[in-house]
Amino acid sequence: HSGPICIPFPTPAPANLRVRLRAQPGNPQFVGNVPSLPAALVMASSMAVSTVAACVAAAAPRGQAGNQLSSARGGGLSAGGSKAARNKRRARALSRAARVTAVVAATGPEGRPSPYQFEKDMEPLEQQQSALGGARVAAYAVVVASTMALGAGVGGRVGGTAVKIVLTAGLGVAGAAACATADKKRVSAAPKALWNGMKGRDPLTITKADVDAIGSKFGMGDMSKQCPEAVTELYDAYLMTLIPMGDDPVQGWEPEALRSFRAQLGLEDSDAANAHIEVGRRLFRRRIELDDKDADLESRREFQKLVFISTRTFGEKQAKFLLPWNRIFRVSDAQVTLALKDSASNLIKTHLEGTGAIASLDAAALTQAKSYQAEIHLSDVDAAEIVRAMTQEVVSTKVEAASVLASARTVNSDFSAANAILREVLAYNTALRAIGEALPGLGPQTLHGGAFGDKTAECTQLFKNFIASGTETGEFTPTLKEECAGLKVLFGMGNKEAEQIVLDTTTRVYREQLRDAVKSGALDTAESPAKVLQSICEKLQFPPDIAAGVNAGNYRTKMSTLMEKKSLTDEDVDALARVRRLLCIPKSEVDACTVDICGAVYASSVRYALGVGVEAFVPELRDRCKRAKDAVRLTDDMALTILSAEVKKAFMIYIKDARVKPDKRDQSKELRKMVYFNTAVVTPMVRDVTRAAAEDAAKELAELMKEAQAAAKKEEEEEAAAAAVAAAAAAA
Repeated sequence: HSGPICIPFPTPAPANLRVRLRAQPGNPQFVGNVPSLPAALVMASSMAVSTVAACVAAAAPRGQAGNQLSSARGGGLSAGGSKAARNKRRARALSRAARVTAVVAATGPEGRPSPYQFEKDMEPLEQQQSALGGARVAAYAVVVASTMALGAGVGGRVGGTAVKIVLTAGLGVAGAAACATADKKRVSAAPKALWNGMKGRDPLTITKADVDAIGSKFGMGDMSKQCPEAVTELYDAYLMTLIPMGDDPVQGWEPEALRSFRAQLGLEDSDAANAHIEVGRRLFRRRIELDDKDADLESRREFQKLVFISTRTFGEKQAKFLLPWNRIFRVSDAQVTLALKDSASNLIKTHLEGTGAIASLDAAALTQAKSYQAEIHLSDVDAAEIVRAMTQEVVSTKVEAASVLASARTVNSDFSAANAILREVLAYNTALRAIGEALPGLGPQTLHGGAFGDKTAECTQLFKNFIASGTETGEFTPTLKEECAGLKVLFGMGNKEAEQIVLDTTTRVYREQLRDAVKSGALDTAESPAKVLQSICEKLQFPPDIAAGVNAGNYRTKMSTLMEKKSLTDEDVDALARVRRLLCIPKSEVDACTVDICGAVYASSVRYALGVGVEAFVPELRDRCKRAKDAVRLTDDMALTILSAEVKKAFMIYIKDARVKPDKRDQSKELRKMVYFNTAVVTPMVRDVTRAAAEDAAKELAELMKEAQAAAKKEEEEEAAAAAVAAAAAAA
């Protein structure tokens, strides 16, 4: 003991015996009355505790003893300020624990910050236990011997043999009790010493030998069994740092790292499972305490990652027994399954992105991905969902790049680069179809439902550009047809829409080929223009009926151009005949064009003549209609058809006027006007049209009659000559 002890203890002990004890410097003095020997023994026990502290300090190394003494002074055993000091230490520990929990997950187990970033404060007796180490038992023996020697010395001075024996035994018991009390701190000091001994170390470098070496200082041969809570605390801290925070995904190496760390520590599965459950409780409590939507969502995500990491750490079968999530946290099996699915899906996605298996479709990488899928226990359905999304993303990215190139403004529209990318996409889909069984979800992809799926205008333009570039040579090859079918499926286009785009493009190319053939004279010099046209259609796989319509349109355009001057000359007629021959226009189409285009001029003249009325109708109007008919080279049948249509319209005017008349007499008058109009106007115009036909027929008939008469007269003359020759021969 560092302070003097004055015990005036005569025999027999008086009633007013006073004992004055002064402990270590800094401790308050205690002075009190000791009415009997047991009270003195109690005070002697307190003195023994202080004596143990002094002996331990003396036995400890100089540096550690100084630290222990300063810690004892700062936090010590005194009554004053001990509670505030403990609260302060507790606050510092919570702050450090929060800092350790906030360690951000690295990309791998190597190079990560240690979860043991701070030291745990130890009480003075715990520090003394840590400082003693293996000399702990010897120190206890010294303390007991010292107290017994003190009792013997004091007893010998103040009393006889009996007092000496009593004090020796009493102080020896008190010293032993003090040593027992101090030894209890060994159990609480060992976990703290283990934690402090691991400060700044990488958990994966900690071995069971390191743990047992620290435990041996406290008389523990196997800390994982004798002090499992201390080892579990190390495991708990490492587990907390491995759970990704917020939206950070699980990296995949965490379960293996936990299994390795647990094996190195020699920790039982049940003890490690308790750490997982405790971490889950912390996350669950945080959701309740913070009462914030964002924090609640973040805690849910972290809890899901904890479930996945825990299940993979122990295995599915063992996790169901060791980690009863349903019972403790009241989560359903569906929620647990969802947690496993989400993290496993993120892992397979990260793996595929890291290896580039989806973009390159490398067989070895796909095989590795298939093995990894089985390793993380991801179902084929869930894996197929991820793979399809990734393959669609690859396709969408390429198509978007092609769209950007195609929409770039250049002097000469060149879509070769964009079309090359589209061919890469088609080749990618072909490869997906070929290796579809290598990984679930592999197969030809479309843009439907993807990032580029709603951009139909861009897809349509790409499809048009692709076909236009492919048919520049005037051929629609089978390869191009197959590629167009693949693009139609890729863009999600309907059959009618795609066919219409192909038809529009090939129609334009057919017009260009036809124009070049006419300008170059290939059709004029060809033995059969029909064969040339057929050859163009076959190369473009162009429907013949559509080609006939295009040809008829060209003939109609030519006739409209020639009819701008409201008449046709002989040269115009020859030009139309040439176009008709080159384009193989049938007579029915020629007549229809003539009626529609040339007949419009005649119909205008007829309409004006019928509209002037009976009184103003003069022969000049009839002549004007006849000149219009001859100018546009209409046949009598065509003219009669046009005239009939216009006359019907004029008659309908009279009929409508008659219907609106309320009086039958007025109705009769209108009908009589129509009859008079027919007699005075319509009949002469019809006669003008049909008279020419009748006159032509009469002329033709007269010519035929003349020819018949001439032939008959010639036969008579020949018969007469033959008869004369016969008569002369008979006379001779």
